[in-house]
Amino acid sequence: MTGMDSNRFTRRSFIAGALASGVVLAGCASGGQGDEVSSSTRLRVLSWTDYIDTDEPSAPGTVARFEQSSRLDVDYSDEYPSNTDAYSDIFAPNLSRGRGVGWDLVVPTYWLASRLVASDWLEPLPLELVPNHVNLEPTFLTMPWDRGARFQLPWQAGLTGIAYNPALTRRDVRSLADLFDPAFKGRVGMVTEMRETVALTMALQGADPSRPTQAAAERALDTLEAAKRDGQIREFTGNEFRDRLRDGDFALCLAWSGDIVQLQRELPDIRFVIPDEGGMQWFDTMVIPRHAENAAGAARWMNFVYDPVNAARITAAVQYISPVIGVRDELRKLGGDAAQLADSPILFPDDETRQRLYTWGGLPADVEDALDARFTTLTAG
Repeated sequence: MTGMDSNRFTRRSFIAGALASGVVLAGCASGGQGDEVSSSTRLRVLSWTDYIDTDEPSAPGTVARFEQSSRLDVDYSDEYPSNTDAYSDIFAPNLSRGRGVGWDLVVPTYWLASRLVASDWLEPLPLELVPNHVNLEPTFLTMPWDRGARFQLPWQAGLTGIAYNPALTRRDVRSLADLFDPAFKGRVGMVTEMRETVALTMALQGADPSRPTQAAAERALDTLEAAKRDGQIREFTGNEFRDRLRDGDFALCLAWSGDIVQLQRELPDIRFVIPDEGGMQWFDTMVIPRHAENAAGAARWMNFVYDPVNAARITAAVQYISPVIGVRDELRKLGGDAAQLADSPILFPDDETRQRLYTWGGLPADVEDALDARFTTLTAG
């Protein structure tokens, strides 16, 4: 979640143009999974933290309800690392050697999924087991690296913008330039996703993240390195930015929309804005790695969470943008706080907001690897 998006689309037909214009790295995988779909009585799912509804008194969460419905035992882990770590530690060392990764379903961010498709490291989805595939927002069917969504199904989408505490900033925040304002030195946070932090710095500098160049990305990294060295940036985080905002360590930071909607339950004064220069949109997506032991179970999970009733319950909990048609109506049927989400401009951005959103356009893999390496050094320092 990424982190994107990304936030990743009914209210999200906003992403159509950017995704269709060439999100990333190239073509579809070749080959198939053979005539049989593997199965077992256990399903192993690896996802991001705080990305699913949990059990409540008298209201079992998605995992428990799926187990009851499918009679599968689900090993659900929310310890997905960063995308770069997942690629280097989970996917590449195993799949490149013809070994499974130990999970039947994993939820990388879209740009990494595109690499996995290009490397032929994903099983084609057994769509005969996913009739609810028809509930996928049509926007996601047009991505050049997976037309028709044959190798992945989006989990959640989100936006990356600025979160701030007006009690600490003592003014409204509207621009990415505020992140570099010396008035906030030592109280600024950035996220640990290169394609968001570097991309938005590029946008501040007048470059278009949907059509990135190596030179523009390097200039943005120069600026970020200087800001970190000078103490302007306090820390690069994942969704730990919620704790930093809660504790007052950050006055403002780059942040993911769903996490801030969740935080606002506790701290309603925290604000989330799409900067004047634009924000990022992204999505995390469900994939079945090659050699998965239970591809059939993974497909059944996808079908379950693509039922609009189940998808709405997930949305009400995580408050990211759902890729499932019908969620807005189901939120209204749930009533209470869930019904109020149906009117959320973060979950359902308006046309004006959609026009100010970028999707990272992608660079050749070797260039992105070099940028990732430089960014990782920066964030670890």
